[in-house]
Amino acid sequence: MGANQVVSQSSGTASVNLDGRLILYVGGRHQHVAGLRELVEECNGTFAHHDGGVEQSMEKLGGLLKRADAVMFPVRCVSHKAQFKVKSACRKSGKPFRPLRSMGAEAVIQALQAMV
Repeated sequence: MGANQVVSQSSGTASVNLDGRLILYVGGRHQHVAGLRELVEECNGTFAHHDGGVEQSMEKLGGLLKRADAVMFPVRCVSHKAQFKVKSACRKSGKPFRPLRSMGAEAVIQALQAMV
């Protein structure tokens, strides 16, 4: 296990020490946000969410992208416009981002491990 990896006491799954990094999750379903926030906070990170333009403005997404240390989004539950904005902003700024094929906790943990 690497120096940044820890075992989460509550879930028993390997996770990472995010060391206070801000993780932005774009899109997804509202009912999953609280669980994702909890997971990121268990990994010593800060969590932010943007719905991908459904109710929140795309301008707000731009501001969150500037503040975020890393970004992830579920490819099946976010607009193409939001995906493009995330990819473009992250590539321009050199920030890590991960498209998620699944919205499950295991996929999020794997993405967090890959981004740290």
